[in-house]
Amino acid sequence: MITKTKFSLVALCILLSLAAAPAAAMECPAGLKAATEYRMFFGLLQKDGKVVTEEEWRRFLADTITPRFRDGLTVFDANGQWLAPSGTVVREPAKVVLAVAWTDPAKGMKFVEEISGAYAKRFNQSAVFRVVGSVCAG
Repeated sequence: MITKTKFSLVALCILLSLAAAPAAAMECPAGLKAATEYRMFFGLLQKDGKVVTEEEWRRFLADTITPRFRDGLTVFDANGQWLAPSGTVVREPAKVVLAVAWTDPAKGMKFVEEISGAYAKRFNQSAVFRVVGSVCAG
């Protein structure tokens, strides 16, 4: 049985290996160049049952996420679900942030970890799900 902790460790190892891969080595079609895509999934349901309000989210986006990804990002409203350690499927509203950066992937991954830690602390969360990969963008 894979526990949430084991899954998190495996996911983190995969993310770190992707972040360490040199995006510059990627061959892209004309008009596009190698970049790193960062996706972060923020559950809006706190452990105490409160929901992160739209105003609280906007403040977090403005003071924590935007300063780290100044070149731009996109935010999507979503409905997520995940399997809790109890075996129960938890469904909750979520925000998905998509950012593409042409900077050093390790620097971007550092930003993602800072953002994730700040969100978990501020909004009483266990974690922020993260996806990182090499892409061609332009």
